[in-house]
Formats: sequence, C-alpha cells, structure tokens
Amino acid sequence: MTVKPDIKQETIENISSFIFNFPMAESLFQSIETGLRKQAVHFAGGNTVWDVFKQSLDAAIKNIEDDPRGILFKRLIRFGPPRDNAPQSLTSDGKTILSDPEWGKCVEFIFSHMINRFKGELAELLGIHPCLELMKNLEEENRLPGNVHIYWGDAIREYSRIKGKNDKPSPMWGNPAKGADGLLVEHIIGSGAGSVMIHGIVEIKSMTVSKRKISEQLDCHTRRLSGGLELLKYKLPAEKVKIANPGLIKIMIVPSNWKLSREFHFEEDKDGSRRMVFPEHRHPGINNEIEELEPGFFRITLAWSKEALEQAGYEMTYGYMAEVGEHVYLNREKDLPEAWQGMSPAEAGYNAIKQSLYSMPLRGRFLSKRKTDLAIRLYNVYSFGYPLGIDSKEMLWPEDISGDKG
Repeated sequence: MTVKPDIKQETIENISSFIFNFPMAESLFQSIETGLRKQAVHFAGGNTVWDVFKQSLDAAIKNIEDDPRGILFKRLIRFGPPRDNAPQSLTSDGKTILSDPEWGKCVEFIFSHMINRFKGELAELLGIHPCLELMKNLEEENRLPGNVHIYWGDAIREYSRIKGKNDKPSPMWGNPAKGADGLLVEHIIGSGAGSVMIHGIVEIKSMTVSKRKISEQLDCHTRRLSGGLELLKYKLPAEKVKIANPGLIKIMIVPSNWKLSREFHFEEDKDGSRRMVFPEHRHPGINNEIEELEPGFFRITLAWSKEALEQAGYEMTYGYMAEVGEHVYLNREKDLPEAWQGMSPAEAGYNAIKQSLYSMPLRGRFLSKRKTDLAIRLYNVYSFGYPLGIDSKEMLWPEDISGDKG
C-alpha cells in the first residue's frame, strides 16, 4: 500500500492535532502504515492510517465515557468543585457542584485512567513496527513459521474466570474482555482446520515496568487463552486454541527513559504580553531496540520515551476536555457564565477545567495527600506546560517563572 504524499501529510497533521507532537505523529504514521502493508496484520478496524488511529482514539474515549466517573467528570467541567474557602462538603445533590470526595475521584480518574489510557494507546500503535521487525527476524531464524498472523489491540478478546466464593476463580468463564496487546497466531489448515496455534504474546506498557511484572501478565494471558478467544469477532472455543509449547514467544514493549528538555524562553506578543516558548519537538536520537532477555523472551524498547508519551497523553486528555466543554456549553447564552460569554464552547471547556484544577489544590486539606498532589500536578502541567509542571511538587505561580532559562 502506497499512500499519496498529500494524504500522508494530511494524516500526520491530523494525528498531530491530537497529540501536539508532529515528529511523534510521523512515527505513528510509519508504524501503522507498516502494519497496513501486510495482509497478515489485523487491526480492530480501518483500512487507512487515519482509520486505525481514530479507532484507537475512539476506543479510549468510549472506555472513558463508559466509566461511572465519566459523569462526575462532566459535572466537574460544568459546575466545578466547591469554592476555595467553602467548608468541607461530604455530599452533593448529584447534579451540580461536586462534593469533596467526588472531585477527589475526578482527579484520580483524570490522572490514573484518562491520561494512562491515551498514552497506552499511543504506545500500542508505536509498537507495531518493531514487533513486525522482530517477527521477520524470528522467521528468518526458523523460530517462527512463515504463515504467522499478528492480531493487534482491540482485535483480541479473551475470557476470564468468574469469581466464586471468597473471590476465588470458579470453573466458569465470563464474558470476553480486552485481551493481550498482541498475539502471534497461526491459522491451522488441513487436519485440525478451524483451530489456531498461538506462537507469541505481546504486552505493551507506556511506562517502565519490571520484566517480572510483565512476565506475570503474559502468563495470565496464557491462562486466559485456555478459556477460548475472539479474533475480530470470530469466536474460537477453548478446544480450538492451542499454545506453542515449547517455543511460545513472549514480547514486552516499553518506552525509553530519556527526558524531555526543561529549557524555555519568553517571547513578547504584539499586545505586549509574554508567553513561554519551549523547544520544538524532535525525533528521538535513538532507534527502537530489540533484546532477547532469555530464550524466547524479548524486550522491545521504543525510541519514544515515557515522558514523551505522557506529555502526549496530557495533551490528548486536555483536548478531550475541550470536546466535553463543547457539549456542556453548547447553548452559549444559557450555559456560559456571564464572564465567559465571548468564549467558544471549547474555550469554555478549557477554562472550566483549569479553573477547577486551580481550586482543587486549595481544598487539598479535605483530601488525601496523594489526590492533592495529583491535583497540583494536573494544574501545573496544564498551566505551565509538561516539562515545568511535571517536576514541581508545589503549585506554580507566574512569579515562580521569572525569566529566561537554558
């Protein structure tokens, strides 16, 4: 599949409009396109790079909106937490201003679920290219058959055992749910037709995780496969799913550890105001790296780092807040506060969440230290940018950023 230059450029720009990192958008395009070129690579949906990226984005958003805390999040944007100096509020009317426990849940939701889900999707998409490179190497070394297919992301659904008494697994299997991040699958023909042989399992993380922990998760997927499998809605009962033994390939994909630049300078706008300017994003100075940690267990280290993925995750989360704001403040005259009447619904969404984030740390005395720290981190990043905001343990103020650095 050859993509026309103008379509390629437009797609990369569209992806970049979500993650605000053009070089990473180029890497995402290359990784997805590499998979689409091969008939043996299967995604959950889409025949173009944009389709695959959008499907991944939509899956993350659906996951967010299906969470019960998603309703609290919309109330947070529309009504916010109690005012800074208001007394502790343990309950709410369930419709307007959030109680202290409710906005605490929102902070946890934004940080531990929304941001993590977005950056996790990016890591999955970036992992396609190096995983295919590893498969090619293994085929050339006769460690994989040449007819192996790879199923990726939401194309895979696995089953889990239903919990029995005392939360112990029962013999019964529940409904299918998200499975491994990738499966290397051989479709068996001839004798045993209709069955599949699993030759490899892929687990992808957007943060640094130990080999031991990922190994445990890979083993968990192996156990779940004994309950059957769904590949692109095609249901395979347990007796049709076989696992290569010996010879099962285990693959962990993790980001690099390099840090984003903390340098910045100020530029003066025509109206005399000053704004902070950070260095332009650049491609990493390293390539994806493949290592065999032990026979049959591989670690792929992405060229893109944990911080780069996390920064993009913050940007995607903030963009989603604007989309929610567009719906929450759709009727400008009715819904927008008087002071915001000149704003678009999206701008109101941005303003509302920033205002809420500003209020949250000031009410931290009513919450755990962890949730207060998360609120401070969110406020700092969205007010002063990821490179500066992520390191500060205290609320930043404009006077803290006093001049040129770097």
